[in-house]
Amino acid sequence: MKTHALATKLPLDLTRALDEVCGKLGLRKNHVIETALREKIEDLLDGEDLKSAQREATGFHDWEGVRKEGRVHRR
Repeated sequence: MKTHALATKLPLDLTRALDEVCGKLGLRKNHVIETALREKIEDLLDGEDLKSAQREATGFHDWEGVRKEGRVHRR
């Protein structure tokens, strides 16, 4: 897998906590950060999908459209 360097500034308390956890558990910082970032991106996308589904599900459907759709599915 190709990689790309990413530089960012993080709060000192967060970097210290990362150092401590990685040292204590024998983990690589890169792995922890990559995993956390992938999970956060997935959560954000899931949240956006949920909002979209809710907008679609709560839309008003007129009775004629619902009735026609019901007839199509019965056949």
